Amino acid sequence: MLGIIWRDMGFMRWPLAFSLVAVLLLALWAAVRLFRPGAAPDLRTKAWVDAILFWGGFAVISGVLGTLVGIVIAAQSIEAAGQVSTMLVWGGIKVAMLTSVFGMLILGFAALVWFVLQLRWRLLVADAEGRARA
Repeated sequence: MLGIIWRDMGFMRWPLAFSLVAVLLLALWAAVRLFRPGAAPDLRTKAWVDAILFWGGFAVISGVLGTLVGIVIAAQSIEAAGQVSTMLVWGGIKVAMLTSVFGMLILGFAALVWFVLQLRWRLLVADAEGRARA
């Protein structure tokens, strides 16, 4: 089932897959740096944490672009065929919407991961400031 959906997304599956891999790698790298013993808040790690949201946003933009291209292709096919059934039209629109759905799912996952890592970074900053005052 997932293989069929993957194939139906056309060319836009590659930017979506790249975005997902980027989010996963950035999240893993940042989690290792932020949750290790003796972790300290550094701005370089914060920049990588923020990059997670960028790639989630890129996934949504790619998904919407894929949907728009899919709808244009479906409209051209309908125009060329003339009279078509509504079931066929909605089937094409359903396939076109897949890229937006996957882009939104990637963004949702990226936002949750970003929130957890951002919270950890802020707690490390608060601890460092508390130790500096004491």
